[in-house]
Amino acid sequence: MTTDLVEERLERLQLIRDSARSVVPVETGAQRARALRFQQPGFDRTKWQEMSSLGWSGLRVPEDKGGSGLDVAALCAVAQQLGASLSPEPFIGVAGVAQLLQGDWLQSVLAGERIVVPAWLERPNDLAASVQTRFLQGRVSGVKRLVAGAAGANGFVVSTCEGPVLVERDAPGVALTIVALHDGGFVGDLRLEDAPATPLTSGAGAAAAFERIFEESALANAAYVLGAMEAAFDMTLAYMTVRKQFGKPIGSFQALQHRAVDLKIQLELTRAVVNEALRAMDDGAPPQDCQALVSRAKMRAAGAGMLIAKESVQFHGAMGMTDECDVGLYARKILAVHNDWGSTVAHRQRFATLELTRHG
Repeated sequence: MTTDLVEERLERLQLIRDSARSVVPVETGAQRARALRFQQPGFDRTKWQEMSSLGWSGLRVPEDKGGSGLDVAALCAVAQQLGASLSPEPFIGVAGVAQLLQGDWLQSVLAGERIVVPAWLERPNDLAASVQTRFLQGRVSGVKRLVAGAAGANGFVVSTCEGPVLVERDAPGVALTIVALHDGGFVGDLRLEDAPATPLTSGAGAAAAFERIFEESALANAAYVLGAMEAAFDMTLAYMTVRKQFGKPIGSFQALQHRAVDLKIQLELTRAVVNEALRAMDDGAPPQDCQALVSRAKMRAAGAGMLIAKESVQFHGAMGMTDECDVGLYARKILAVHNDWGSTVAHRQRFATLELTRHG
């Protein structure tokens, strides 16, 4: 890639980040998170329509279908800002499955009038390729777990052995159980018993289309966690300059400085692996290479995110354990979402398998 193209890409990403900051600023993130938590659907529909009006719901949908036609780097840039501002809107899931929708459903999702989210997880520590749900004669049966955004969804893109299908929430045979999370958000367990469904793709490319979207969404989740840990770390550094002990700011103590440096290293390593993965996906790297890089990014983001969450609370002392302290909101959010789009265990297993295949 030429220098001019690199600079053009960086400028475009900066514009996207600036736009995202204007919609969901970090400064008001904690206040908005407190107002939305523990109340279904767990996110702000008005804010979601604003995001959709900016093209976020169709960010990965080609322009000739009414979308924004942007790349994975743009997807991750928006997700990172959403994480930094604790935004609970179902951006990653909707932006992913919108690529599979057609007709009225696509247009209504692009306009923010309907919300369609993916339903793929069936068992703990599984990834998208492990599916037992069946679609036969226009009807689908199976169980999907921990569906993010389910409390406010109008429909679901369900992964099946025969390819992804669209299921309306109010269709017969659809049972949804809402599960509250400790950060104040909600997910849903979806049970389908001969529910009417519409196939979205067919042929040999059906499974591949959903798996590609899965990889993009898993990487966007890592970017979301990266944004959340960045904000928690910045908040902690600011606290270290104002909190005094023995008449000095605690940031002047060498032991705490060393711990802060260790966290900064973890943060930058996470940023590096996320950026490497998104570049590989946008540059058309082989699927197995992309899968390995995505799993590495997920593992790194989960591990570093949990470390920074724990350390940030400890740096705040006893106050960090109180609900009034904003850093606790970030710790809960990271804990709640770091296993979305594949747990750390599942991605570690896949990464090891791919590396053994490549170098064994």
